[in-house]
Amino acid sequence: MNSLLLLVCLLPATALAGGWNRNCITKPVGFGYKTTGGQGGETVTPKNINELKSYLGSNQKLIIVLDRTYDFTNSEGWATSTGCYFQKCGSGFQESLAHAGTCNGKSSTQVKYAKAGTTEIVIGSNKSIIGKNGKGVIKGKGLRIKNAQNVIIRDISITDINPQVIWAGDAMAFDNAQNVWVQGVTFARIGRQHLVSYQNQNKGITVSSCLFDGTSKNSALCDGAHYWVWLFWGTHDEITLINNHVLNTAGRTPHAGGWGKAQPYIHLIGNYMDQNPHTGIEPKTGSYILAEGNIFKKFSNVVDPEAKGGHLALVNDAKQAAICKKYFGQNCKVNSLQNSKSKTWFDESVLSAFSKLDKNAINGARAASCLI
Repeated sequence: MNSLLLLVCLLPATALAGGWNRNCITKPVGFGYKTTGGQGGETVTPKNINELKSYLGSNQKLIIVLDRTYDFTNSEGWATSTGCYFQKCGSGFQESLAHAGTCNGKSSTQVKYAKAGTTEIVIGSNKSIIGKNGKGVIKGKGLRIKNAQNVIIRDISITDINPQVIWAGDAMAFDNAQNVWVQGVTFARIGRQHLVSYQNQNKGITVSSCLFDGTSKNSALCDGAHYWVWLFWGTHDEITLINNHVLNTAGRTPHAGGWGKAQPYIHLIGNYMDQNPHTGIEPKTGSYILAEGNIFKKFSNVVDPEAKGGHLALVNDAKQAAICKKYFGQNCKVNSLQNSKSKTWFDESVLSAFSKLDKNAINGARAASCLI
């Protein structure tokens, strides 16, 4: 190990794992490369959860500095509703609220949850939300970028949103969002989705250098690995996922498409996909997923064996990588499978579809990818 790498390994902020360098992305790349956030706006530091909500939802251009833990857990009280055991097993299971058929055919129970987690804080346009000295934590409530554009969220943590209950809270939602850069965010102990896009267009989105930590005492499949990670349902999503560490998960990395008008374009590039005992990528109807330059470590199934209807280009060898040159003027990057099992799924129609999008975004992400 050279002296520079040794120095990086000793710095807590870099959080290196298996070659993952959290600091290698320093500006927005990929589909979100045009994002400037609250640049030029007033800098404010909320003192409590009410000020935080007010600043996030305002119409002003703002740089919002988070320097403490903003704990929403008890802020709206608690509720108990009839729900179900998603899959009962010892003490490490998740319960679910009765929503969208999740409880059909399952054993019912009374489910207690913090009401704050069931709705997200809505973020207005032209905001930069930046953590200071590792102390910016939003606990017990997620964020929703709705009917908004030009948002940067950097170096914060979003944690502890009803981790024991499905349908009791998402960490981050895109809902008719445009030009968003999510960088260096830690997600941990979330009841449902770490990321979700809703049934609108969500374009110009980049999520980079984030830690998606699926380790949880409560998990859908009763093994301490979080299942509900990334769900993309937009009518025209353009989302880059680059240089993220996805740890100890069980599915939806990502789940894309799967309803009538869904058409998400997902560029999964240079991510460290670290341990998954169940299923990973789930290409559903309407989706286009380009997966290149990722490390899949200890994945039982890189692709969900039951997934169908979607379009996936999983670049697993040099021949497949070379086909990209026809569409992008350069080769794709080859994924690395480490103690992982993967079916072959290389659909060239994905390359054709991506070639009609912003090539500066696609090739720019490839140039910035630093994992492989």
